[in-house]
Amino acid sequence: MTGWRLTVKPSSMRRLDIGIAGCGIGGLAAALLLARDGHRISLYERFEAPRPVGSGLIVQPTGLAILDRLGLSGALVAAAAPIERLLGKAEPSGRVVLDVRYAWLRRPGAVGYGVHRAALFDILHRAVTAQGIPIRTGRTVSGLSAGRLRFAGGGSSPGHDLVVDALGSTSPLAGEAARPPGRWPTGRCGRASTGWTASTNPRSSSATGRRAS
Repeated sequence: MTGWRLTVKPSSMRRLDIGIAGCGIGGLAAALLLARDGHRISLYERFEAPRPVGSGLIVQPTGLAILDRLGLSGALVAAAAPIERLLGKAEPSGRVVLDVRYAWLRRPGAVGYGVHRAALFDILHRAVTAQGIPIRTGRTVSGLSAGRLRFAGGGSSPGHDLVVDALGSTSPLAGEAARPPGRWPTGRCGRASTGWTASTNPRSSSATGRRAS
């Protein structure tokens, strides 16, 4: 999953109207978690039909725990291949530059899962559809102003109490999240035992996985 950047109004305890920019794996997972917490969610996607971008990836134990909370870990395991060790060698010397074993975590059953991005996307997309979360397609996000996402070619979204940027490292919202206006502090999103929480620390958090061959 890519980095998370949030812009949040001060009152975040009530039921929020949340806009999520980006309908990739991160955006879909965030939509499910927040919707099941009782918030109103709208997803915005630049493609006319949501689709995965990229090839394979590794779902780490933390990612699997999130999918388990969503009731989707079984579907992921069925579509993936378990990975017990990551071993990388430099060519042509053969020198070992990476050697990581999941057994070192000392957690029973802790492994990574190699999966094609399309398979994980399909699992999450089906769950979002079943949840009844609306996906606004054909919206290329170009900016953000007072809780409204601006779209390329004109127009904007309704005002949102909270906006989640799930567009990845090249997001057009990155600069705006780094320099929030007035009463819109920048927060970061991290997984806590009670769910996804926003803080007022003006940094973004990220979780990245290595691509499976």
